[in-house]
Amino acid sequence: MIVRKKSIDHILRAAAAVTKQQRFVLVGSAAVIARAKNIPLDMMYTPEIDIYAREAEDIEFASELIDGSIGQGSQFHERFGYYGDGVSPATAKMPSDWKERAIEYLGAECPGVVATVPEENDVALAKLAAWRDKDQSWLNEGIRSGILSLEHMASRLSRMPPPNADGNPPAVKVLRERLRSLAARARIDLPDS
Repeated sequence: MIVRKKSIDHILRAAAAVTKQQRFVLVGSAAVIARAKNIPLDMMYTPEIDIYAREAEDIEFASELIDGSIGQGSQFHERFGYYGDGVSPATAKMPSDWKERAIEYLGAECPGVVATVPEENDVALAKLAAWRDKDQSWLNEGIRSGILSLEHMASRLSRMPPPNADGNPPAVKVLRERLRSLAARARIDLPDS
């Protein structure tokens, strides 16, 4: 499923209706789709739009409402082919200062609803931390197309959250090795930092 801005607007409208909230945060691939221009189609293939209601009194409960109403396997998902994945602020492992680079997204088809959208390389660092096959493919395409910058990602590694008891996110040393792997695949020299 290719997700476009109108799909994101639709999810934002539906999430606002379900949660009675007007302010959200988008993370994951949808954040880059909402923010960047000229995105390769390979970076737009995703059925899920990761979202949370940032000002809800109980963010976890609001995310459960999103999952139950417009989430994976819902009638909404079956009808439109994409869905809202209610997540938490801790889901995407991004640098501590990501909010400084975030922008507000005002969808054309969802008046009054605002989404905070992290910068592309902050989203990329969350995908670097997750390191699933789909994340690696997304990262490779982003680097190849110039949407993502290895240099910007490398410069932010020191601001990534420390690993918790289960090693998530991985230590900076591991993330740096993953960046080197991506650089080697793209035949790009990774700057030391």
